[in-house]
Amino acid sequence: MKALLAILLFSMAAGVVRAAEIELTLQTRDPASGNIVLSPTKVDPRRVGVIAVDVWNYHWCKTATMRVDAIVPRIDRALQAARELGMTVMLCPSDVVDNYVGYPQREAVFALPLVPVPAYVTVPCPPAPDAGGCACGRERCAVNYGWDGMHPALRIGTDDLMPDTQAEVYAVCRKNGLTHLIYVGFHTQVCLLGKPMGLRAMKSAGLNCVLARDMTDAHPGYDPAVGFTPDLNTERVVEHFEKHLAPTIHLATELAKLGKWDTNQPIDPVRIAPWGTRMRPHLFEQPVTVTLAAPLQPGAEIRYTVDGTAPTSASTLYTRPLVFADTTHLRTAAYSKGRAVCVESEGAFDRMGAMPVAPDVHIGDLKPVRSVGFGHTYGGSVRYSGNTQPPRKDRSNLGQDLKINRAVYRLGMGVHAPCELMYAIQPGYKRFVALAGADENLLAVSNGSNLAKYPSVVFKVFIDGHEAAASPVMRVFSPAWRFDVPIPEGAKLIGLVAMDAGDGSREDFADWANAGFVVGP
Repeated sequence: MKALLAILLFSMAAGVVRAAEIELTLQTRDPASGNIVLSPTKVDPRRVGVIAVDVWNYHWCKTATMRVDAIVPRIDRALQAARELGMTVMLCPSDVVDNYVGYPQREAVFALPLVPVPAYVTVPCPPAPDAGGCACGRERCAVNYGWDGMHPALRIGTDDLMPDTQAEVYAVCRKNGLTHLIYVGFHTQVCLLGKPMGLRAMKSAGLNCVLARDMTDAHPGYDPAVGFTPDLNTERVVEHFEKHLAPTIHLATELAKLGKWDTNQPIDPVRIAPWGTRMRPHLFEQPVTVTLAAPLQPGAEIRYTVDGTAPTSASTLYTRPLVFADTTHLRTAAYSKGRAVCVESEGAFDRMGAMPVAPDVHIGDLKPVRSVGFGHTYGGSVRYSGNTQPPRKDRSNLGQDLKINRAVYRLGMGVHAPCELMYAIQPGYKRFVALAGADENLLAVSNGSNLAKYPSVVFKVFIDGHEAAASPVMRVFSPAWRFDVPIPEGAKLIGLVAMDAGDGSREDFADWANAGFVVGP
């Protein structure tokens, strides 16, 4: 009764005029048996809001980041269809919403008259399944707060709004006469459930709240040994919502019924777990088990290659989890009757070498014949840029401990990419050894808020101008890359390069730890 009163108040406040209704098929489950119950409901689309929660541009788990990347094109298409139907679109990136101050979509919220948020409905809900948030298996990612905005592929509409709190969302609903809210976004059992603009909070204020089950992803987990995958985790969380919290819809299907979704145009990639990429590779020591999935294309055949070629409908059929023992570049797509139903996706998996021995001669004890860094070079001297310093012995570039992947190192050099340290090779130098990685001291302030997504460094070793070894892209919390490079007889110069990964050099502080030369007879 109270919920009905809330809906009537919304309608009265907005001066509702009845328009053509659409029909949605709501799916719930019996809490005891789990049996699905389908219920059609009709609603004026102008009384519907679509809320996108935490569609961030980064997550501390690289697989979670890529799963957002995989679903964003679907969400973006749905939001455009919602706008065309007259629905109100609300973009709610919570933590980083105020990085959008000055955007009319954010500023317009402050002009709305705020009204008290009533507690119309008590929303009891047992704790939802929570798998821990990392879907990378044995190489578990560590928490940081690196996101600094919404995913760049998520378009911001002219008339969209960007509320953040329960009161702000409620004010939008009162102003626009909204009675129903459809939720899309991440990570279902944490953000959509627990945040102040989330589904539970707005249901308690009397709104009819619905979860789009094809446009959400749960805070993930991964254990291939027992068949537990991120998609199974999401399926269980969605079922929990359907039993205890709110109905769901398959939003793409609903939009297709309205002529607003092209079912013949592939939009989803094959999902990979763990999901390393060229810019954020999965580094491993022991063989890694990789699963592929296309949960929104049931019955599709997943095909893949590991030789660098593009997958086709004739490529190797995926039938069981893959095990990679060596560095592998995976490419995969899905097909139905020979027609592509998924766009291609890629995975990057890099095996690390054995841990090198400690050097006999540390580079910090040697005078480089050339030392250049992040700045401007004039006649052989360097004017270092902004906050950066010349390469520093046994300290990070800014004077802290050398720190890579939560480990502190006593000896080495702290630099900012791009940088090259060049040394004369002395008789008796047999090998160059080092541990190299992105410096992690920026995490000491607010756990890397807004910044931890940026460090991305490639380390290279050149001997007499020829590349002798290189790391993959190294990021915050990547395991230190292990260099153990033989030095050819008669070699004269060795160059140690830290370079940006092609995405700019912002926050590219980097460490050469335990770096130096092994001396032999």
